[in-house]
Amino acid sequence: MAFKRPFKPKTKDADCNFYKIFWIYIIGGILGCLAETIWCYFAFGGYSNRSSNLFFPMSNVWGAGCALFSILLHNNQNSKPFHLFIKGYIFGGAFEFLCGFVCQIVLGVTFWDYSGIPLSIGNYVNLVFCAFWGLVAIAWAKWIYPFLSRLLEKVPQKKRRFATRCTVCLVVFTSVISCLALIRMSERHKNIPPRNFLERHLDQYYPDRLLGSTFPKMKYLDTGEYIKDLP
Repeated sequence: MAFKRPFKPKTKDADCNFYKIFWIYIIGGILGCLAETIWCYFAFGGYSNRSSNLFFPMSNVWGAGCALFSILLHNNQNSKPFHLFIKGYIFGGAFEFLCGFVCQIVLGVTFWDYSGIPLSIGNYVNLVFCAFWGLVAIAWAKWIYPFLSRLLEKVPQKKRRFATRCTVCLVVFTSVISCLALIRMSERHKNIPPRNFLERHLDQYYPDRLLGSTFPKMKYLDTGEYIKDLP
């Protein structure tokens, strides 16, 4: 007689759903923006806005990175640290490269550049800095994600649904406006005139000077000039 393997119930920490991923994206984006702003202050001796959003302090790269790690590692709490490090090293480096490459292709700009640093692959990946992603993967799988997962589970269903729907609408709207403003900035750089009401609105309310102050590390790839330094 064959015995079936006893069913092992799924724990709440392993339940990776849209609600958790979205709020981890928000939390990671805000905390990442704050951490990077503080680091830039001490590293460069002055304030430097590290937000990816024109309307509130939030880094889409940090937020998306936290969401990606949650999806990849939410069931890996008991994995060996070395395996987690390798996962984080590879996927984190690939994610960083993808973000930089998309900005290069779509906007013709870069927000960071590792090309002058030893052990760099192109502009957007550095083999030493990738170790940071590996260490984050260990901490994320073993401590950070389980903690955030339990914390988010404590929010009542009705409150979480209402808050999530409202915040999704806000984030999508502001992200779309921010993206369109950057695309229009790239078109202005190529001397493409506005073709409709929306583009004229973007030119009026989101000029290069505003975008340069919001994204101070952004520079054009063809000229190497920082947008904030242009007249």
